[in-house]
Amino acid sequence: MDDPGPSSTYYRSFPSTSSGPIHPPSPPGSPLLSSTIPPHSHDPDLYALLNVPREASESQIRERYRTLVTIFHPDRQKSEHDRLIAHERFTEIQRAYEVLIDDRKRTIYDLFGEEGLRTSWEVGPANKTKDQLRSYFIQQANNKKVMELESLVKSKSEIELVLDSRAVFLPKSFWKDPSIVSHDPISRLGRVRPGRSIIKHSFEIPLKENLQVSIEGQALARNGKGGSNVLGTVKYQFSPRLWIEASTSALQPRVGRLKGTYTIDEDQYITWNLVQQTLGNPPQVGVTYGRRLYSDSTGFISYESGSYALGPWGSSSPLAIPSSLSVGVTTTRRNGTGWTLQTTAGLGASRIAADWSTKIPGGLKLKVGAEVGLTSSPAIFVNADGRITDNTRGGVLLQCEVGGGIIMKIKFNRLGQRISIPILLSERLSPTIIFCSTVLPSIAYIGAYRYILLPRKKQRLRERINELREENREFILQKKAEALDAVSLMEREVERIVRKERERNGLIIVSAHYGASSSFTSRGIKQSEKDEEEIIDVTIPIQGLVQDSKLYIPGGKGKFNIIGFWDPCIGENKSLRVRYTFRGKLHEVTVGDTIALRAPVKAHALDGV
Repeated sequence: MDDPGPSSTYYRSFPSTSSGPIHPPSPPGSPLLSSTIPPHSHDPDLYALLNVPREASESQIRERYRTLVTIFHPDRQKSEHDRLIAHERFTEIQRAYEVLIDDRKRTIYDLFGEEGLRTSWEVGPANKTKDQLRSYFIQQANNKKVMELESLVKSKSEIELVLDSRAVFLPKSFWKDPSIVSHDPISRLGRVRPGRSIIKHSFEIPLKENLQVSIEGQALARNGKGGSNVLGTVKYQFSPRLWIEASTSALQPRVGRLKGTYTIDEDQYITWNLVQQTLGNPPQVGVTYGRRLYSDSTGFISYESGSYALGPWGSSSPLAIPSSLSVGVTTTRRNGTGWTLQTTAGLGASRIAADWSTKIPGGLKLKVGAEVGLTSSPAIFVNADGRITDNTRGGVLLQCEVGGGIIMKIKFNRLGQRISIPILLSERLSPTIIFCSTVLPSIAYIGAYRYILLPRKKQRLRERINELREENREFILQKKAEALDAVSLMEREVERIVRKERERNGLIIVSAHYGASSSFTSRGIKQSEKDEEEIIDVTIPIQGLVQDSKLYIPGGKGKFNIIGFWDPCIGENKSLRVRYTFRGKLHEVTVGDTIALRAPVKAHALDGV
């Protein structure tokens, strides 16, 4: 039983690998900070070190390098102590400049970070363009991954066991003689009977970088009877734009299928699906054309040919599958929400279907949907799933159909091994069963999350943060000392910048603080209850970044990489609050650790000050 909803149908139309469907790129993942601790690296970010954006031009990098050299060049220092301090900072600045000004090294760094710079690469001709270098290194990385995966077999298995529990909820009045039947909870549970069972197992072998072969075995049993089949699939990537997937069954009923996706450009694609159920009929054809309407929305139109005849081919076939035409829109937003709306017109299936998904507390994804058709009863479904452990996901799906009853499906997925248990709850809609299967579990989950899961999660997070700080205590102290030394070298240059800004009534930093986001409030900065320092003063480093009455700090990376900064609370969400005056008026702004900052901005002005 496939997951319901037009969004699930949409993704099933694409060819797929063991990692999931192959379709045009989705919007990037949510940039919001989560409650999990990101991996911590001791390597500095070279862009943040120079305070330039990742797309910075060579002239911007050279200009910023010259500015920093005037501050940290050892020959400009007056004492031997200052020269030693400046030498360390100057070496870091010099290396960052040499990497980012070199197309080859910058491409490696952008793709693979510091680890890439420490790796030996055989580049070949030295006169390659920047785009050629990028393509070459991507190819090198892909080749390395392919070599690692060639010896691996990606296996997946799926077990589905249908349970018929309709008798569990039958009222006493259903029985002719209720006294001969036990109605206690244990006896009622004993009325559950197994129904259909399906077992699938497949493994995928990458023969080449762009060629994969998978074999899948299927077995079905119902009421002591059943059958089995073997399905072979070949997946081939002709180019980054074109994927083909061909499969056929080895036993009767013999079914052949050909799927494909062709990406016309970054905004348009075409998929097709040909199904050959019998040689006596032409293949059924399904074609979908999609086009990106907005950055996070795609419109699509699909045509299903159904059964048809080509002259004598198929004219005497008993198959009578009607054709249909569908039009829809699907949206996926960066915060994890999304919706899909699809209308279908056809002789056998005219309907409107929609679903909406969002993230709810506890790391769960909630998806609700409904479908109304001219020839079918209205139906709704609710699906919730989430991560149980690092490698295990679980979920519950409830489907209700007017005239079709209620079905609950329990799902588990661990490392590609999937177990699903559909449970038939009732033949008809029952408010009691719906209440017991939706409202009561929701209340139980909210209570468990609020009073058990969330406190435990916070406790584990605090313990991990404490462990992380203890593990990096020496590193933190070292970075703090380096930051304070850098600030001492910057003081003279900052005094010059302040004098220059005062003369032009420009941008002067009154105060700047950086640290734990939880310490910043609308009224000021809370005093930390911990012994560790969680907020640091970065007024001088921020003023040092002011040029011509403008301040710009690129986003995307933690600000602790900036010269004069250090990370006072590793593992926690951090923010930067800056108070400044411009044209004699006081301004204030607070931004997240990875959010870009520009000043002056009129919206930062404090009213009435």
